[in-house]
Amino acid sequence: MVHSHVRDIYKIITAVKITKISQQIKNENRANIYIDGRYCFSLTISQLLDSRIKLNNEIDEVQLTVFKKISQDGKLKIRTLEWLMLRPRSQKELYDYLYRKKLDAEDVELWIKEFKTKGYQNDESFTSWWIEQRRNKKRSAKFIKSELRTKGIKSEIIDNALATSLIDDKSALNELIAKKRLLPKYQDDKKLIEYLMRQGYHYSLIKEVLAE
Repeated sequence: MVHSHVRDIYKIITAVKITKISQQIKNENRANIYIDGRYCFSLTISQLLDSRIKLNNEIDEVQLTVFKKISQDGKLKIRTLEWLMLRPRSQKELYDYLYRKKLDAEDVELWIKEFKTKGYQNDESFTSWWIEQRRNKKRSAKFIKSELRTKGIKSEIIDNALATSLIDDKSALNELIAKKRLLPKYQDDKKLIEYLMRQGYHYSLIKEVLAE
């Protein structure tokens, strides 16, 4: 009987009451949850329905911790989707982003799988996009390949994407040289060659194009 009384006291101390549930004004898909008269966390309408939280429900500290994590993860997922929509991302970039946000390792794997399945992240699409961007800046295939490797892209994906690229190194190099020759600094062949080699172009190809 004494033990029962202690448990009841512990429940009173640790239990909190849902005193208000209101739809957010700026985001109608989320609801604010108030505990004992104060804002505590928010859930999407779907999460709210799944949780079966109702006004005047009492929840203990364990449940409160779980709901707060669901709330935080839901907000992070929205921010992650917005981040993914800004431009294509590699899987490694996505992994690093979620790691920096301190998402649980198990959830990281689940989220990456979900984003890939829904088409929000795809290494092949990212690689094609990256090559197009770098080609516009007249980067060499070697330079682009090195960058993509740092992005975690597999060699097979890189090679396949580069093989279908319409611009070859020689034509890109021709355009880059013509552009740089307009600058006084690169009237000097030595400085021009050094710059071009930093962009990943082979010395022999540079000399060939300059000779032409």
